[in-house]
Amino acid sequence: MTRVNVLGPLQVLVDGVPVEVRGKRLRWLLLRLAMEPGRIVAAERLIADLWADEPPADGPAALQSLVSRLRRTVGASVVSSHALGYRLEASTDVEEFARTRSAALWRGAAFEGAPFAVDEGVRLALLRNDLAGLEALAAAHPLREDVQARLMLALHAAGRRSDALEVFARVRASLADELGVGPGEALAAAHLTVLRERSGRGNLPAAVGSFFGRDEDLARLSSLLRDNRLVTLTGFGGVGKTRLALTCAASVPEAWFVELDSAAEPLAALDAALGPNPLATPVFSRLGSSLVVLDNCEHVVSSAAALCVELLASAPEVRVLATSREPLGIPGEVVHPVSPLDLDHAVRLFTARVGVALDLDVRRVCAALDGIPLALELAAARARSLSAAQLEARVDSRLRLLDRGSRTGPARHRTLRAVIDWSWELLDSAERLLLARLGVFVGGATAAAVHAVCGAGLRRGTPGLGTPASQRTQEPRQDQDLWDTEDLLAALVEKSLVVRSGERYRLLETVREYALEQGQADPAKHVEYYVALAEQHEPLLRGPRQLEALKVFDAERANLDAAQSWAVQHDAELARRMMAARTWHLLVMTKRFEEIRRWAPLTPGDPLSEVLTSLGTPEALAAAERLWQADVPTALCALMLTSGQVWGEAELGNRLATLADRLEGSRDEWMRAFSALIRGVVAGEFSDGSAPRAEAAYREALDGFRRVGDRWAIVFGLSCLVMVLVNRGAFAEGFEAVSEARKVAEELGEPDSVLVPMSVLVQTARLKIRIGDLQGAREDLGLVRAPELGLDRGRVLQVNGEMAYWNGDFAEAVRLYQQALDATEDSQATQFRATVHAGLGLALTRLGRLGAAGEHHAAALDTVSKSADGPARAMVLEWYADWLVAQGDPRGAGEALAEAERLRGGPNSDPAVVQLRDRVRAEVGVDR
Repeated sequence: MTRVNVLGPLQVLVDGVPVEVRGKRLRWLLLRLAMEPGRIVAAERLIADLWADEPPADGPAALQSLVSRLRRTVGASVVSSHALGYRLEASTDVEEFARTRSAALWRGAAFEGAPFAVDEGVRLALLRNDLAGLEALAAAHPLREDVQARLMLALHAAGRRSDALEVFARVRASLADELGVGPGEALAAAHLTVLRERSGRGNLPAAVGSFFGRDEDLARLSSLLRDNRLVTLTGFGGVGKTRLALTCAASVPEAWFVELDSAAEPLAALDAALGPNPLATPVFSRLGSSLVVLDNCEHVVSSAAALCVELLASAPEVRVLATSREPLGIPGEVVHPVSPLDLDHAVRLFTARVGVALDLDVRRVCAALDGIPLALELAAARARSLSAAQLEARVDSRLRLLDRGSRTGPARHRTLRAVIDWSWELLDSAERLLLARLGVFVGGATAAAVHAVCGAGLRRGTPGLGTPASQRTQEPRQDQDLWDTEDLLAALVEKSLVVRSGERYRLLETVREYALEQGQADPAKHVEYYVALAEQHEPLLRGPRQLEALKVFDAERANLDAAQSWAVQHDAELARRMMAARTWHLLVMTKRFEEIRRWAPLTPGDPLSEVLTSLGTPEALAAAERLWQADVPTALCALMLTSGQVWGEAELGNRLATLADRLEGSRDEWMRAFSALIRGVVAGEFSDGSAPRAEAAYREALDGFRRVGDRWAIVFGLSCLVMVLVNRGAFAEGFEAVSEARKVAEELGEPDSVLVPMSVLVQTARLKIRIGDLQGAREDLGLVRAPELGLDRGRVLQVNGEMAYWNGDFAEAVRLYQQALDATEDSQATQFRATVHAGLGLALTRLGRLGAAGEHHAAALDTVSKSADGPARAMVLEWYADWLVAQGDPRGAGEALAEAERLRGGPNSDPAVVQLRDRVRAEVGVDR
């Protein structure tokens, strides 16, 4: 990466290494290109600037030669050629300064004082806004009146009035002595400004209180006002538009604050703000080159817009900064939306206004108030009369809580309700009706959802919605005409009552509460829409459009929750449909087990809900039997996840084999792939000697899932396959498979968020240990989320134990394995606990504690004997054989190894097991 710094002596850095550019003309070429970073500089302009005094005979050829030399010096890619000229392809301090205005970027005179860059260097230096830099610039250009005038104003603003007058006297004398002229207009105007008592002209009110979280807004406004003459700040009432505008205006030499209200004529308000006018000077001619802040334009938006058109045309040096809940809508206007404070700055503002420590969840309070500064100020005032517990309990009823404010503030800002009443009054009847209906959405909605749920019957002139609900006496009549919902929605966005983010529209919670009070929301339509949406996208979760469907379920989670909550209370059939449509997403795709368990008891008549609700009770068997009759994907997965807690292991194996047979003939490719997956589970975990068949079945399932495009199923199948490969010692092949699983899982989100038999990260760490990458294993384990379930904690502890074992720290391995057993004391995962006992036996054997090791091997054998999992029993026997050898029983070890090979259905290629097998064979041969 190349960086070119020109705010001082030329500096070129290529990948952080300085590169020397020799030769005046070569340096000038780089400086000239850096004057216009990111833009093509015409060849004719370059030739004229680089050879101003002695143009070459063949200018284009000379320039091309110079460019070639520069490319050889700093890199061919740094300067690009174009039809009209050349462009610098490097970052520059000029660009950074344009964004940040940081004086720290300056190291001396800009552009090394190159003659073609003098004016640009001065222009940039004048933007520094630091007095030291301005003094240096003035010293370098003693006769530039614009620079000296700026220095005078800066000294005056810094309280150095006498120094400012001394600058004027010095420059006036120099102009007379050297040029024989007097001060020009700019210098004379600066002199008059300094002679006045005030350091700047205007009527800005002094700031009261601290100002938080608007640095980016201020920087953006400074940039916008430099390049545009009309900037409008829009945003919800109380969001801080006025305070932001005043803070921005305080940084300019002359600014006038004009507060508008519904009774004032904007031109008259501007004239009044300018103060006495004894000579009856026209209003616009009194403004000079000032900034006019027009505040609160929304109630007089048409006349405010007309004033701006006339003002900008008649006073060409004036700039306007307007605040309004909607844009003025005139040519040349640039709109800057003002958002609520982010949570961190909202907390700072609230804490500062309260002034004392409060024993409450301040972040929750600030989030509930949408980060709206006015709401935070009102809540801080209420904190003086309410206990922390009362404030926190009432914060979700914002409109009632924040019902009093400053006695001297504008009426529209004295309560939170007044803020929204003010905006409500600006709406026509159709806009009011749509806003009232939008309250049904939680977390926003797409335009399609708004149209489907809220679009019927919108038209102008709904009389019942002319006043807030608290003041209405009559019910709204039903509208018949259909308005264009998107146009109305756009109007509400323009008026800062609806927030648009990408393709979604949402209400601030404060506005949503107000909207719901109007009594126009239709939760039944809302439920119908979102049930249909969930049913439409549920099958897509198992195909190539899986990521698209996931985005929909995640984006609409709050609406789906709200719809389901209403349905379980009012419409049992819709509740069952919603439960069925959401289960795959919650149970399988995102592992939100607690949410499923929360909805299950609220959804009677749904087979899966009945299974989840009745687990651990006698009713579970009957519920599982009913679920058994279904062949929908939800039921299939639920059976695999829950039926082990209902049927015994032998019965479960038989049922899964029957299920695989049932699905094998399906015309649906996903179902056939799932059938192969189940066959793999039956062969691998419910059979003896069938590990090769399990491996083949998993590979068949993966082929099918890859054709279908189901990423989750691919990760699940790979996870199963990895367990088979690890069990037979194929670590390199297993690592290849788990690496694929991890890559695919990352497409779905975090690898640990995917429901699989074992965490992808944990599996990766186990395999890295066995291929000798202990550091990589540690890094992967560091990425594992804090496990919620005891079995998951146990797996992480087991892998840490394996890492200690293979690192030679057997005592640490014993400690970690014991913790894994403690974490899964109540678990039914017999295979897992058996392997942990066996691992303990291995570590204790290495420590020479053969008696304790034997106890754990016996526990492993006893525990695994309760399982039909042949490969798991094989692994336990192999580790038991290790102990038998240490005990001096190679013949018994050989028998254990032979039985393990039978249970697995083939030999184990794990180097440790191969070495043990060879040792046993050698010792048994010697015995003979």
